[in-house]
Amino acid sequence: MVLNKIFVIVDPTTAEQPAFERALLSAKMTGTRLHLYACLTPGQADDDASAAEARVKDLLGAFMLRCQDAGVEAVEELEQGDDWSQAAVRAAARCSASMVFKNSFEHRDVQRQMRPTSDFTLLRLAACPVLLVKDRRDWSHRRVLAAINSGSTDEAHIKLNHQIISFAQNFTDAYGSDAHFVTAFSDSNHPPLTAELAATCGAPPEHVHVIKGPAAPVISALADEIEVDLIIIGTVGRSGIKGRVVGNTAEKILDHTEADVLVVN
Repeated sequence: MVLNKIFVIVDPTTAEQPAFERALLSAKMTGTRLHLYACLTPGQADDDASAAEARVKDLLGAFMLRCQDAGVEAVEELEQGDDWSQAAVRAAARCSASMVFKNSFEHRDVQRQMRPTSDFTLLRLAACPVLLVKDRRDWSHRRVLAAINSGSTDEAHIKLNHQIISFAQNFTDAYGSDAHFVTAFSDSNHPPLTAELAATCGAPPEHVHVIKGPAAPVISALADEIEVDLIIIGTVGRSGIKGRVVGNTAEKILDHTEADVLVVN
């Protein structure tokens, strides 16, 4: 993982900005540059567009000062558009972001099923990994849980597994994290072998968890049990009807864990 630029989506509708807090901490620890981005939509501007724009400019300006005080290189960008999540995807691509950081808020399962959320749009369309930040709590345990699909034999999933393992190992190096790995399986007659997975992941066997059951609840339950700060999962892009369910597992996990979720594509 080469982390050159973190693209931070600043939410104009709230005073709480956990994605910025997480990005600032990451930049201080790794020397990464920040790109602070906000997009005002007509609904967010209410009746006074100029006042809304001034408010967001003030917010970005305050964040830029904090970056300066922390010795972190940063730029700011504010634009207007009808669909801020799609505008953010385009902006992240324009600035060659290596990762996107975004606030994430809990949704009921039925809400995500009824219509795509901004999380869904980013997971499906962003050209780089997306970190969905749940709150401003410290990564106190410095524990990462990386979910891999050990049963897949197609090239795309094998490549994705390698990327997830690489991200987990790099987080361990950059943040001094304690990396764990999990795989969920359904065939009791052919369970994955813990020793083989441990060798593949470069982890001690006690940090490799092979659990029977559906992926989302298995990952969420283990994350709570071992108190992880970050879950790393992957998604393989699809088109057509299958494209509508990309990120489904990620979103299910997001709504049933206190940890941040990093989605690698």
